[in-house]
Amino acid sequence: MQKQYAICDPKAEGQSVATLYYDTEKKSFRISIKKTADVSKLPLSLKMHAERSRYDLNEDFSMDWVRSRICPPSRQNISTILQETGLHEYDEFGLISHTKGLSVMDDLYLVAGEGDDSSVLPDG
Repeated sequence: MQKQYAICDPKAEGQSVATLYYDTEKKSFRISIKKTADVSKLPLSLKMHAERSRYDLNEDFSMDWVRSRICPPSRQNISTILQETGLHEYDEFGLISHTKGLSVMDDLYLVAGEGDDSSVLPDG
C-alpha cells in the first residue's frame, strides 16, 4: 500500500510544492517535486533538483530527506521519544508522520493526501 503526503510550503501560500510517497511494503520513500512549483522559492534540498529538471527523486535521496527531518536512532533518550510518539520501535514513517515533517532547516510541512484514510497525521 502506498501513502501520500503533500509537502507544503508557507512561502508558496501553503500550497503543495512536492509529494512524499511511502510504500508500506518496501518501507521506502519517494519524492516528486511539482513541475509547477516556483523553483526560486523551494528550499535548497529540493531546489537543486528542480533546477536540473529532476522532479522525481530516487528512494535513497528521499530516505535521506526524511531522515534529515527526524531524530536519529542513536539519539540520547530515543526510547523515551518513541514511547511519547506511540512507537514501539524506531520507524522513519511513524516519526515523520508524528512531527508532520517539521524541521528547523526550512518551513516545509506534511499534509496527508486525499483518499488516504489510513494515514491521517496526528496532532502533534
